[in-house]
Amino acid sequence: MIIKIIKKFRGRLILATVFSALSSAVSIFLLAQITNNIAVTDVQQIIDSVPTFVALVILLFSVSFLSQYLLVKLGTSFVYQLRTQMLKQTSKVSYQSLEDIGGHRVLATLTTDISSISVALAILPVFAVNLATIVFCFVYLYLQSSILFLFLFFGLLVGLGGSIVIMRIGRRRFIELREKEDNLYSVFKTLVDGSKELNINKHRRDYFYQNQAQPCIEEVRSIEIRAKSYWVLSESMFSSLIFLILGIVLFIAHYYYQINAVIITSFILFTTYIIGPISFVQSAFQSLVRGRVAYNKINALNLNPESHIQINESTRKTEQWGEIRFKQVCYQYESKNNYQFAIGPIDLSIKQGQNIFICGGNGSGKSTFAKVLVGLYHAQKGEITFNNEKVTDSNLQWYRNHFSTIFSDFYLFDHVLDSDGKLVNSKEVIKHLEKLELADKVDVIDGKISSIKLSQGQRKRLAMLLAYMEDASIYLFDEWAADQDPTFREYFYKELLPELQAKGKTLIVITHDDKYFHLADKLIKFENGQIINSGKDK
Repeated sequence: MIIKIIKKFRGRLILATVFSALSSAVSIFLLAQITNNIAVTDVQQIIDSVPTFVALVILLFSVSFLSQYLLVKLGTSFVYQLRTQMLKQTSKVSYQSLEDIGGHRVLATLTTDISSISVALAILPVFAVNLATIVFCFVYLYLQSSILFLFLFFGLLVGLGGSIVIMRIGRRRFIELREKEDNLYSVFKTLVDGSKELNINKHRRDYFYQNQAQPCIEEVRSIEIRAKSYWVLSESMFSSLIFLILGIVLFIAHYYYQINAVIITSFILFTTYIIGPISFVQSAFQSLVRGRVAYNKINALNLNPESHIQINESTRKTEQWGEIRFKQVCYQYESKNNYQFAIGPIDLSIKQGQNIFICGGNGSGKSTFAKVLVGLYHAQKGEITFNNEKVTDSNLQWYRNHFSTIFSDFYLFDHVLDSDGKLVNSKEVIKHLEKLELADKVDVIDGKISSIKLSQGQRKRLAMLLAYMEDASIYLFDEWAADQDPTFREYFYKELLPELQAKGKTLIVITHDDKYFHLADKLIKFENGQIINSGKDK
């Protein structure tokens, strides 16, 4: 993905590099002009060189501004493309894979890792230009005096070797730091998700802060200090070493080779000038290393959808599909401990237009079955057929297109879409808001819900509105009535479900409300991952 982005901006990258190199070349040429005129005593000659000098300064300003502007555009474009591609790819990764990875780790990647890679990509052209500047200066110094240059070069080479050793240690610390940042994001997630409990229970809040949050933050701080200290040590050592080497070279030039003052002055000016580019290159290595660590982290998370199940992006639907059939379907959670919960083998038939209730105790397998049914989890054994067609990776999205769901841990979106994924006209929504007694709580303007800050029961009703407007063929409701008052609970079972069934919808309702079990066409009971009662079709 990153290579593709670089290739996409190859032209701009080359242009930005050319302008940056031109800026570097002009500045070096200006510096050479200054050093060449140091020994000039003819005032007229100096005056004659002023127009050229001014023109070079103007040229330097122009190319410098253009190069920086191009680099800014290039950097922001990199960030935009990388964020867009990462979000697009992550949205295509299966729910099961994201669940296994962990939300906090995905969030860390979408924020920290993208930023690190973006910085590294944006800095590459400047890094290359500074390297070129150093090479240009080396060439100029070699042409001035090959003997002095060799002393300078080998001295810098020794210093570079020491810096590389130190930076490698720093790189290991950055890898460790990135691992600990996952834990930090887990702390942040706990802080947000558990805000109610933390606000109410002071003991819980204090324990969380003192024994979970603070130690994690302190550990990240400590590792970051160590990691960056190695880079600071490397930069400081190398910068100091340059002056030491320069002093030795000048001593040798003056006492052993009797080199003239103009050449010595050139060495002083150019050597001090390249301290800036050398320092930048060293500093940039830190960003490049963090970018590389982030790149490896993304690869380790396996967020690329190409490495997961291939899902056809078809929006095709089948109006008359007849039946969903489970044939010896099994699913088992992966676990590091000895306990591995599983469901199945399941043999089951769901006919189009049926109203099916699913019951069972907590942990009996109802929700796991629901996730297998809608294609969020993939059957590890057996097969699922839909309209007499086996559900596979190639037609999974076609199968999913027929469902609209409200799980117990649902996410409430703030846009109302129809069956074609287009925003619903506000007038169509108003009557349904009134039915759900939400008309005085929220408004829908151009398909956008004005507010989703509601009670849990009201949020579920709003989720029902979104599901209703999607006009799917199959609806799955996981404990929807659990947070409703008696009036709305009765409305759900005796009015809404019959209304949907009258429209030809198939209903899968996970419920504990045994008071309404008689309304179902089929009652399925789960226990320890097994169907112990599937009832008879009415």
